[in-house]
Amino acid sequence: MKRSKRDYMEYCILAVITLICYLMVIQIFTGQYMWEHNSYNTYALQADSWRQGRLDLGENYSWLEIAEYNGKFYCSFPPFPSYVIFPFTFFFGSDTPDSLILLFFDIMAVVYLYKIAAKLKLSPAASAFCALFFIISTNMAFVVHTASVWFFAQSMCFALVTAAIYYALIGKGVLSLLFWSFGVGCRPMQALYVPVLLYLLFQSERRKHPEEKWYLLIKNKLYWAVPAVIVALSYMILNYARFGNVAEFGHNYLPEFVEEHVQFSKEYLSNNFRMLMNLPDFSEDGRMMIDHFGNLNFLWVNPPVLAALLGFVVACIRKEKHIIILNAVAILISVVYLIVTMMHATMGGWHFGNRYTNDILPWMFICLMPVLAKNKRLIKWQLPFAVWGIMFNVVGTVIVYNGLGR
Repeated sequence: MKRSKRDYMEYCILAVITLICYLMVIQIFTGQYMWEHNSYNTYALQADSWRQGRLDLGENYSWLEIAEYNGKFYCSFPPFPSYVIFPFTFFFGSDTPDSLILLFFDIMAVVYLYKIAAKLKLSPAASAFCALFFIISTNMAFVVHTASVWFFAQSMCFALVTAAIYYALIGKGVLSLLFWSFGVGCRPMQALYVPVLLYLLFQSERRKHPEEKWYLLIKNKLYWAVPAVIVALSYMILNYARFGNVAEFGHNYLPEFVEEHVQFSKEYLSNNFRMLMNLPDFSEDGRMMIDHFGNLNFLWVNPPVLAALLGFVVACIRKEKHIIILNAVAILISVVYLIVTMMHATMGGWHFGNRYTNDILPWMFICLMPVLAKNKRLIKWQLPFAVWGIMFNVVGTVIVYNGLGR
């Protein structure tokens, strides 16, 4: 049955409204309201310092993760979120409307997830369901409503990378690589996923020019990378101006990594692997115990990842060549991503679930959606995964934000 543009527009609006309803309810339970400035947003302090003409923060903020270098204090996180906040500092100073900015990116995320599913010819209802599935039914449910510096960057990255995937899918190379470079400026290891974007862009060009030689397809589109390179250069210049190193954004100069231990080490692997795969503990009366520092199997809090892996199996059984290649590349990079993550000292710090693994979710989305588009009978089987994810993440989020559990 042919669906009208109005059908697709209405379901997209419904997806946005549903997400906003979730955010409103979860904020009531956690007290993290969208009209309040968040005192844990270092990006606002950094952006306001730029407005005042300095690169450092001017002082230390003891409750934040602040890098100290040559006697000055700096934001210790990748810089792109401060690019977004910077214009707001001219009106609000450092008390920027962080949560409203975050709301914009949350809406952006659900819209682009919806657009990806719709582009792959899922029905309007299925597209709305899948878009919400990858936010509310995943560990993103913990981070999308709070503008604390760690969660602000992760939520923004999720939206930007999702936009990059959509534009790659429709062959808009400049926009795809530009949004990807923005995402890298929030979460640097997203750089690993550029082969997936390039594969999607190549396939889009191949459909338009089936007779063109592959190397000419690439050569003729090299200009696509120019805006992304300019953005990357801005990061490097800023890093060099602050820390004398184009690849250093400040995290290595946190006190704990200067005085106690290194940020990345293979020695962290075994313990962090246990945190990644750990099953929950239960009290004597059979109630699950919630850990405030993650330590929970990432598939429990991100069931769409398991759905995507099962979808890959289906694609292999049905010998769907292009889907198999796309899935294989994205899954392999995700494995590398998780291994690098497990070499990090903290694995996410204070949070519910395993929030570092959220960074693979947009890529699992583009793995799963083509499978569902080719095998529409599988869509209804995503419902148990969705219910599991909603219940686990909503309950866990409320418990952690209210200081319950352990």
